[in-house]
Amino acid sequence: MKNTIFLTAALALTALASAQQSGQTLTAEQRARMAQMQSINDLSQTVRLLPELEKNRATAATKAQAKSLLNLFTALQKATAIAPNDAKKYLTQIEDKILTDKQLTALDTLVIKAEKEREAQRAQRQAGAGGQGAGVRIPGIPGGIGGGQRPGGQGGVNSGGQGGQFDPGKFNPFKTGRGADALKAYMAVLQKK
Repeated sequence: MKNTIFLTAALALTALASAQQSGQTLTAEQRARMAQMQSINDLSQTVRLLPELEKNRATAATKAQAKSLLNLFTALQKATAIAPNDAKKYLTQIEDKILTDKQLTALDTLVIKAEKEREAQRAQRQAGAGGQGAGVRIPGIPGGIGGGQRPGGQGGVNSGGQGGQFDPGKFNPFKTGRGADALKAYMAVLQKK
């Protein structure tokens, strides 16, 4: 929680600015959905970036931290859906009870780097597409919010896409897909400690 408030606000403002730069105005429903999903996105990003801490001995998880993270990750994998309030609780547990200040600082640096990379990718896509139909991409949400076709033909959240409307009540980024695969790989690393 120590650094989450700043990062949450920064990421939300970046997403809104991106939508405005692409000529899109988010509807009240889209803004509400983004706000609702923000804690889930923050948790997803934190879990996705945690393996990067292993690259430096000074920030790698200890045996005790690995045990705590494995318990938390197992609960994440088993959940049918991750509710925003549950995501906040998991994130608070990771940040306030498991990671050290040094690890949190390193994680914050990774979050800022990842956001800069996403911003550069957005700018590149907008330049290539003329800024039309870009939508707002939210990590962990298939198709983003608001717009157009994604590569491979999968529509955005509001366009119906494959499988119809996105249902946040059934969303767990740790159950299937790339997020689940990355989490399994990181859990394998932690189990060896």
